[in-house]
Amino acid sequence: MKIEIEKSMVEAAYRVACGNTKEVLTTLFGKENCKPSKATPTLDDYKTIQEYADACEALGCAPIDEGALRSVGVRKGIIALIKLETISRALWGRNYQPKPDAKGESRFYFPWFALWTESEINSTNDLVYIPVIDALGRLAGLGSAYTNNAPSTADAYVGSRLWQESSEKAKYFGQQFIGLWFDYLMCNVKKA
Repeated sequence: MKIEIEKSMVEAAYRVACGNTKEVLTTLFGKENCKPSKATPTLDDYKTIQEYADACEALGCAPIDEGALRSVGVRKGIIALIKLETISRALWGRNYQPKPDAKGESRFYFPWFALWTESEINSTNDLVYIPVIDALGRLAGLGSAYTNNAPSTADAYVGSRLWQESSEKAKYFGQQFIGLWFDYLMCNVKKA
C-alpha cells in the first residue's frame, strides 16, 4: 500500500499536534518537513519578522557588525537596543509614523515586562488584574536603568523608537524578541 501526503498537510498536522504526536510526526516525516516553510520577511505582515535578520531583510538594510562593535567595547545591552530599534521599525511596516503627538490624540504601546520567577508566576494564577485607565503618574515602559534603581525599572519620560501602534504588535514585539529585550533591559545580568 502506498500513501501520498503533501508537505502542507504534514505542516498542518504538526501545527495542531501536541506532545508525543509532534515527536511521532517528526520521526515519520523529518523535522524539515514538519515545520512550516519560513515566510519571506515583508513590511506588509509584521508576523513575518521573526528575528533580527528578518527585520534587516524586510527593510533592505545590512545587519550590524556585532563582532566589530564588541571589539571596540560596545556593551551587549547597547547592541540589543540597536537591534530592537531596527526590529521596531520593521514591525511598523510601510506606515512608519512613530512621532510624538503633542496634542495627546495618538496612543502607542510598549512591551511591558514583570521580572518574576516561575514559582511567583504560578502562585499568582488566582489574581485578578484591573486595567489602568488613567495614565497620570504612570510610567511609559521604555526601558532605562537609573543608578538608584534596579535594572528592571521601566521609566520613560521621552522616547519613541520602541513603541508600536497597537497592543497586539507590542505584545508580539515583547514575546518574539524576549532574548533581545532581556539583553537590553538587564544589561550585564546573566540568564539563569
